[in-house]
Amino acid sequence: MSGQLEGTTPNQVVQIVIPRLEQLRTVSAPFGKPSDASRKKIDGGSITLPDGVILHIDETDKEYVLAISNAFNIDQVHSLVLMRSFFYNEGLPSSAGSNSATSLVDELLEAITPFYFSERLSIIRVLIPLFRANENTADPLHEVADAILPKLLPDGHAFAESLITEYVRKTQEGLPEGINNDPRKASRWVKQNNREQLVLLEALFWTMWGYVPCDGPLVVRIFEVAYETNLGSVQKHSTLLLNEEGAQLQQDCAALWILITVEILELERVAEPGGIEISANPAQKDIYYASPDSLKRIHDMVISNGSSQHACTYLAWAFVLSRFVLATTELKSLPDSYRPFFDSLLPHLHLSYSKDREPTHAIMSRLCLEPEVGLFKLILMLLTNSPLFVTAIAWKTGSTVTDPNAIAFRSVLKGLSSLPNLSASFN
Repeated sequence: MSGQLEGTTPNQVVQIVIPRLEQLRTVSAPFGKPSDASRKKIDGGSITLPDGVILHIDETDKEYVLAISNAFNIDQVHSLVLMRSFFYNEGLPSSAGSNSATSLVDELLEAITPFYFSERLSIIRVLIPLFRANENTADPLHEVADAILPKLLPDGHAFAESLITEYVRKTQEGLPEGINNDPRKASRWVKQNNREQLVLLEALFWTMWGYVPCDGPLVVRIFEVAYETNLGSVQKHSTLLLNEEGAQLQQDCAALWILITVEILELERVAEPGGIEISANPAQKDIYYASPDSLKRIHDMVISNGSSQHACTYLAWAFVLSRFVLATTELKSLPDSYRPFFDSLLPHLHLSYSKDREPTHAIMSRLCLEPEVGLFKLILMLLTNSPLFVTAIAWKTGSTVTDPNAIAFRSVLKGLSSLPNLSASFN
């Protein structure tokens, strides 16, 4: 799925992916949950997988399969596939069975855990090249994405919501039973939990890049989660993320949140002449500024979070507001539905108007560019010290970021740095 199709035709890739659509779209439980139906299949000794492959299971395999299913709380059939894949790709270490103090089942569980964690990340990562290729007709995977995505995600909006819901759940998730008293296992689990959060955010970024419209309710929901989690730093088990690796994971999540909150404001579209339509019945209703209520909610959140880490989003929103002010100059009358929103932005709409008052966007822009806010330091840090933008740092830190230095990441930040106020400051 990386786009390197040597020896594999697009049609073959489609045939490989199609039987696995349900697993790919179920971000909350890609390996399912244990079930009586799957247990009966394991006990039966033979299973036909969705792609037609038949697996035979002997009695020894059954013990291992059920142990893996119990340990990870996953479906028994998925447990079998996971075990066979592990044996094929890695296998048990040569020392397996040599320690009389541990059983072979326990050694298998210890050995397969990193593989299982890696597979959980890989399932979500399959989506990323599909979204990327869907927007680029020259991409080797474009034909594959065009064939798969409509079947995989017939309701893109619902999928984006599921990514957000699962992300929030993971920030609040408690430790699994059995590892509370094992600091090493607890730390490993929490870091894996944060890696999955990071990949979920990557998938959300690419989902919103072009596949799902940035409509009002969805943009509001994304902003709510970004601010409620403080760009991912609010975690149930934050005390287990204090070492270097944990800190890097949280920094990477914060960087992705910054990109996502700027991305979904669609600055390029807003900047186009006539890009914003202020109407009681807009022609395009699947964009956030077609919903006055969503605009007001976004505005209230942004102006309530003016700290340094939110500076990029703060400035981006100030620019959006400036375009709204410009758009009002071309109106004969302001729709009543927009009036509560504009009342807080345009002092001259008030009877108590004072010539000394500035529009909100002008005040926000000036505040955001104050040296103590640290906007330029934040942008410099992202461009020079974040795995999202520097491949060498991604390799050095062993970053979980799937696609370091992606053109789309740079495009979002370039769009921000090209804003008139910021460009003038750079100059």
